[in-house]
Amino acid sequence: MKLSALVPLVGVALLTVVLVGGCAATEPTPAAPGGTGDGHGHIEGATEMPEPQLRLVTLDSAGSLTAFDPATEASVSLTDVAGAELLTSDGRYAFAAADARLTIVDTGTWTVPHGDHSHYYLAEPRVVGMIDGGAGAGLGRAASNAALTAVFFPGSGETVVLDGEALGEGEIEELARIEGEPHEGAAVPLGEQVLVSSPDAVQVYSAAGDALGDEQRCEDMRGSGITSVGVVFGCADGALLTVEGEDGVEFERIPYPAGATPAESFANRPGRPDLAAPAGRSGAWLLDTREREWTLIRTEQPLLRAVAVGDSDGRVVAIDALGRIVVLTHEGVQATSEPLLAADLVGAELPAGVVLEVDASRAYVNSPSAGLVHEIDYVDNARLARSLDVEGDASALVEVAR
Repeated sequence: MKLSALVPLVGVALLTVVLVGGCAATEPTPAAPGGTGDGHGHIEGATEMPEPQLRLVTLDSAGSLTAFDPATEASVSLTDVAGAELLTSDGRYAFAAADARLTIVDTGTWTVPHGDHSHYYLAEPRVVGMIDGGAGAGLGRAASNAALTAVFFPGSGETVVLDGEALGEGEIEELARIEGEPHEGAAVPLGEQVLVSSPDAVQVYSAAGDALGDEQRCEDMRGSGITSVGVVFGCADGALLTVEGEDGVEFERIPYPAGATPAESFANRPGRPDLAAPAGRSGAWLLDTREREWTLIRTEQPLLRAVAVGDSDGRVVAIDALGRIVVLTHEGVQATSEPLLAADLVGAELPAGVVLEVDASRAYVNSPSAGLVHEIDYVDNARLARSLDVEGDASALVEVAR
C-alpha cells in the first residue's frame, strides 16, 4: 500500500515495545546526533515515543528522497535533490550527495541510548540546508556524534565541521574547514574533536580546525567505521582504533593475521562493538573492537557487502556474488536466501547504491532493478519476510532511528 505525501510520519508500534522508565539526574546523558535538547536527545517540537520509529529512506534515480514506514507501509516525500548520486545517514539525518554539494535532511526520527534503556523521538521532517564543497570536491560523506558533524569531500580532501546542536535546531553552522589532499578518505567526530584522514595518515583536529598531536600512520586507507568502543580506520596493515582517553584521543593498532587480504570496507549495526567487511574472495572479516581481534569467516562465494550484527552469536549478514543474502557466524555460513539481487548484479558487482542495513531483528536491502526493498529475517534462516514497494526505484537506501 502506498500513501500520499500528506500521510504523517507518526506510525504504530514497531517490533518490540520498549517502555521508557524514569531517569536519574546523575546518569550520563548522551544526545542524538545533531541536538542536545534536555540531555536525553529531546528537542523543541519533538514527541517522545514508546518505541523506535524506524524509517527506510530511499533515493531514486530522479533525485527524489522518500521516507517509508515499514510498520504502516506509508511513504512521505522528503525533498528532491537534483543530481544526487550517494545517500548516507548517521541515524537521524539523511545526507544526499551530488557532485560537490551535500543536502542535509532531518528525517524527524531518532533513537538515543541512555544507560540501560533508550529514548525514541518523532518530529516533523525538514530540509536543513546544503554544504557546498567547491568545484571538483566530489561526493561528500558525513559522520556525526552528539556534538559535531564532519563532512568529507574526497575530490578536494577538504573537511567541513558543523555544530551538532545547531543542526538539531534546523540550522547549518560551520565551525571549520580543514584543507587536505584529494583521496578516498574520511572525517569522523570523536567527542569534541574530529579525526581526519590524509592519503597515508590520520590526524586529530579540534572543532575549530586546529591540528592536535602527531599524525598516525594509515597507509592505503580502505574505509572507516564507528563502534561503541571507538572509531576504526582500515589501513593496509590492519585497523587503527581511536578511543577517548583521559588525556585526549588514544590510538591502538589491531594488525591483520600474517598474509591476510585487507578489508574492503566496514559496516555494522549502529552502537555495537563489531565491524564486518568483505575479505577479497575469501569471505568476511569480523573485527571485535572490545577484544581487539580479527576473525576471518570463509565462504565459497566472494562477498560484495558484509554487516556485523554485534549480537551474542557474532552474526554477520552479507550479500554474495550470486546476489544471495548470507548469514554467517564464527563457524561459517548458517543460512542463505534465494538470489534476490541477481538482477541487480553488473558483472560480479552491485551498484554502489545497493546497501544492506541491519537492525535488532531485520535486515533491509534495496533492489533498484525491481524498485523494492527486501526485508530479511536474518535470525530465521535468512527468510524473506516482505518485499516492500517503496516510492521510486530505490537506487539508494538508509535506515534511520535504529
